[in-house]
Amino acid sequence: MRIGYFLGIPVLVNPFFLLLVLFCSITGLLVQVGLLFAIVLWHELAHVLVAKSHGLQVAEIELLPFGGVARIDELLQLNPPVEAWVAVAGPLSNLVLVGLGFFVQSYFPQPDYWFLFFIQANLAMVAINLLPALPLDGGRILRSYLVGRFGYRKATERAVFGAIVIACALLSLGFVGVYFYGSMGASSLIVIAFFLYIVAQKEKKSAAYVFMRYLTRKKLELRLQRVMVAKELVATVETSLGEVLHQFTPPHYHIIWVVNLDGEITGIVTEMELINGLLETGIHGKLSELTKYRF
Repeated sequence: MRIGYFLGIPVLVNPFFLLLVLFCSITGLLVQVGLLFAIVLWHELAHVLVAKSHGLQVAEIELLPFGGVARIDELLQLNPPVEAWVAVAGPLSNLVLVGLGFFVQSYFPQPDYWFLFFIQANLAMVAINLLPALPLDGGRILRSYLVGRFGYRKATERAVFGAIVIACALLSLGFVGVYFYGSMGASSLIVIAFFLYIVAQKEKKSAAYVFMRYLTRKKLELRLQRVMVAKELVATVETSLGEVLHQFTPPHYHIIWVVNLDGEITGIVTEMELINGLLETGIHGKLSELTKYRF
């Protein structure tokens, strides 16, 4: 549900976020939710400003029960250094607020309750968002590191697996807190675990679509940049296109040396040829079908 615009960017609220606001208004915590709302917007603003500084367009901001998500209308996931910078900007912005909070408290003292609430809310945002789990900031930082080692798809799968493990841990802690200690605050861990699992699965499903978008745009990218850093791979004639695809590490331009089963070079397949082969034969096609430059 769209509630308005922030710096010209549509702001959406998840239905469960509205339920949280309703619950807090009934329990007399509406002011606290308003402050949390402002902190989340500040966090997302940091993502937006860093993204725009890299020439990226932000499609929308969605507010979730455990934070927010700034959706960038670019293939940010396939540019690891930029994704890492955009991701880390959010937690850093909350640490800036913590510093400002202590500065204001030193010279313009505020009620202890609101000062502690403000500091704890920002530190909680940092702690939650730095968890190494997609789609949290920590998960995006982790994926940006893993892409260079495993390729985009495998890196995404590992970051999603981390999200599932953390979701299970949070769920267990939440149930223990509620059942054994009667802590209603622990119930928030259950809610966070539920949403973390759902959005992580959604991220995993979209990975293949995002990567195919990237591949189909590679030809235009090559024409615009004119020079790109190349990465060489070696594969046998029996290797499927899908197996080669899993080894791609954006934003490199890939050249595949094709060898026979005896290890002798039989030809070369460029990334553009691989993309065309994927569109024609799918991921199960063999490299031997694409080899044009034979030795």
